[in-house]
Amino acid sequence: MSFNDSQLISLSFLVTLSFAFLLPHQACGTHSNNRSGTQMNQQRNARDAATAQRVSEGVWGGDHVRMEVSRKGTTVEFDCAHGQIIEPLTLDSTGRFVAKGTYTREHGGPMRDSENAAQPVTYSGNIKDQTMKLSITLTNSSENVGTFTLKHGSEGNLVKCL
Repeated sequence: MSFNDSQLISLSFLVTLSFAFLLPHQACGTHSNNRSGTQMNQQRNARDAATAQRVSEGVWGGDHVRMEVSRKGTTVEFDCAHGQIIEPLTLDSTGRFVAKGTYTREHGGPMRDSENAAQPVTYSGNIKDQTMKLSITLTNSSENVGTFTLKHGSEGNLVKCL
């Protein structure tokens, strides 16, 4: 089988094009210094974490809830329960937060050790001006424990269970 000049040119073009698809190439989202998309995301996340705004320290309160935010951590008290946020309470660029923590139900009278079991929860919400919307969701069952409105500087209104 013999090829004419135009067929050879076409064939060499197809072979070159085929190799272009087989050879490694830069993926979308990478830069000329060959950083991967994963490296870029890690750097972006580190930058976002460095600029993330922490929730204002002090007391936040509302009906049936009181939260104390400090550098050492965050504690939450409810009418018949208490909780703790076990990671820094930081806001994203839209004023939202999500943090892991614990939630322990209480009742009137003394608590037995077997009743004092903390359950893992997610505390989430947002802050606008000095008002926080707070939702608590049990991790294991996805049960919504409650949604509360808190104001910075307010002691809250608790009615401890009897």
